Amino acid sequence: MLSINTNSAASSILSNLNNVENQMNSTYQQLSTGNQVNSAADNPASYAISQQMTSQVNGLNQATQNAQNGISMIQTATGAMNQIEQVLQTMSTLATEASNSGNTFSDRANLQLEMNALAQQINSTTNQTQYNGISLLTGQFGAGNTSLTLQIGANQGQTMSFNIGATDSETLGVGSAQTTGVTMASGYVTGSVITGGSTSTATTGIATAVSANNSILQGGMSLTLVETATYNGSGALTGGTLQLQDADGNDIGGAVTLSAAELTSATQVTVGDSSTGATLSITLSGTNFAATGGTSGTSTQTDTLTLASPTAASTEPQSTNGWQAATNINGINILSQGSAQSAITAIQNAINTLSSSQAQLGAVQDRLNYTVSNLSNSSQNLQNAQSTITNTDMAAAYTQFSQ
Repeated sequence: MLSINTNSAASSILSNLNNVENQMNSTYQQLSTGNQVNSAADNPASYAISQQMTSQVNGLNQATQNAQNGISMIQTATGAMNQIEQVLQTMSTLATEASNSGNTFSDRANLQLEMNALAQQINSTTNQTQYNGISLLTGQFGAGNTSLTLQIGANQGQTMSFNIGATDSETLGVGSAQTTGVTMASGYVTGSVITGGSTSTATTGIATAVSANNSILQGGMSLTLVETATYNGSGALTGGTLQLQDADGNDIGGAVTLSAAELTSATQVTVGDSSTGATLSITLSGTNFAATGGTSGTSTQTDTLTLASPTAASTEPQSTNGWQAATNINGINILSQGSAQSAITAIQNAINTLSSSQAQLGAVQDRLNYTVSNLSNSSQNLQNAQSTITNTDMAAAYTQFSQ
């Protein structure tokens, strides 16, 4: 039968040509891309599975990079801790030297100056240790504060958290805020005073005010003021001296010579060792010595002073990227034999604390190394599994293309 309006044979041929063209285009795409599933139309189920696997692989690869970044962060922190530990070892040597008998106050003061510089270096290293602009050692990531959290997996909750403690001198116990405006904190221990030919006890202390502003004489130190007065045969006050001593009885600098008028007035005197800056400003009470009524000789009075600690400790701003260790810092006190011996123990404790922190970070780093290896292995295996679903079977594709 011949039909003019409808040519079924031509329509069938056109349909077959379209099918062949679509198959050829699909095979072309498989051969050119290497993937047998290039869109959901190729294989909806396989396409959905491959997208999930792609997301997992991408997550694993990024988690690997995150873990490696964490390792770099820890290496930055522990490297700085190694430097601080070397400084602590030098501090220990200084404290041991200062603990030896035979040192003058000036000797220990010079050692104290070096100790102060080392404490400042510790804080400088603490402030300068940063990773991507974030301070690691100033305490903001210490226990009780914000933890450092790494995303070490492709899924939610696959994280690792750890802390890095502060390494500044105050936290380690080998430094304190510099003394400013230190005043006398304790009462007076009065000595004997010659008055009217007989010995009596002084009723007031040597000084009415004591102040200091230096990095040697630190808050909490116990010092002694020794004031002497000399009388002539007529019992007239002729003059005297004022000497500052440490807790061991060692003279701090030379004695200051005073006239009779200065002894009996509110004279302001600077006493101590000016060569090292270990000085105090003293205002005398001026009421402890009087004429003896014909008795000659020397009268001595002693005050024990305890220097008060600064009223305000150094501040450490507690804001993200803003934590800073104090810059106005003194090293641990080694100005007396007793304090130097105590410093040996304190410095050793600081070394132990820092070593413990390094050990904890080392354990975290080891764990991250294993994590990187596991993530890489998981990513590789998942990519292999994905390839069996999405990759083109080249032999089959060429055969189909030829057909």
